[in-house]
Amino acid sequence: MVRLLQILMVLFLIKGAVAYQGFSWKIDPEMKKKVVAEVGDVKITEMDVQRYMKVLLPMNYYHRTVTDEKLKELRKKALKALIDRELLYYEAKKKGIKIPEKEIDRLMDELAKRYKSREKLEELVKQTGITLEEFREELKKRLMIDKLLKEYVQVNLTEKDLKEYYEKNKYKFKEPESLKVRYIYIKVDPTKPKGRQIARERAEKAYKEIQEGKDFGDVAYKYSDDLSRIKGGELGYVHKGRFEKKIEEEIYKLKPGEVSGIIETELGFHIVKVEDKRPERIVPFDKIKEKLRKELTEKLQQEKYEKLLEDAKKDVKVVIYNK
Repeated sequence: MVRLLQILMVLFLIKGAVAYQGFSWKIDPEMKKKVVAEVGDVKITEMDVQRYMKVLLPMNYYHRTVTDEKLKELRKKALKALIDRELLYYEAKKKGIKIPEKEIDRLMDELAKRYKSREKLEELVKQTGITLEEFREELKKRLMIDKLLKEYVQVNLTEKDLKEYYEKNKYKFKEPESLKVRYIYIKVDPTKPKGRQIARERAEKAYKEIQEGKDFGDVAYKYSDDLSRIKGGELGYVHKGRFEKKIEEEIYKLKPGEVSGIIETELGFHIVKVEDKRPERIVPFDKIKEKLRKELTEKLQQEKYEKLLEDAKKDVKVVIYNK
């Protein structure tokens, strides 16, 4: 399954030919003559850029209006991606990474089978502006880059790695004092002549029911205009800054189990129940571990990726025309 996904990822050219014809994006063959960038002795043409844009377009602006400004932004993305690809390909060759020809043969056969025949595959590839042989080289290049990234960029952090980082950087995981609250918000409808009075009366009804001993969650579901009403007004733990200052001045005085009075602001009326108070703390490792794994993995992989590009740029000159 993983292997098939890799194949599909690298074969954006075929996808471009089949999936995106609805954009009526005709690529002028003359664009193949227009060089827009050079990476060492490799020339990147406007046709290359247009082909890549054709793939990026539905990924970035699906069902959205594509303005000239957005197309310029998309072109920059496409050109950068193509330049980075050539730099990574250079690094792959420099590091001696190879893809056996028999593996390319096998993948070409697999694709021909997927698209019914080699003739059909060739027809689809031609729609992208290149020959089947050029496509084969494109595939080889992409598999070499894929292998380079796996060997030099991929990061697999152990729990020990995460724990060591956590212990050295505990200050990053400090969490301020927080309150666990349930919330009722009655908004003022400014389009109604007596909007504020109507909202106040509704808030007073809600507050009266709470005072009579009705469950706060049930009252929130019945009266609140906040989305949290579907969970009985539950917001979980919130830090300072979640509410307006006027509300916070009231609720931070409350003890767990206590309910505020009706707090009026410009936007409406608020009733808050404090269920728990949690002092400032360092978030426990077990609570942050998986989030830390994701964020740290992405950070380290990005650093390794950028280093590969920088190493290549020390040897390879990059020139961009008509920025």
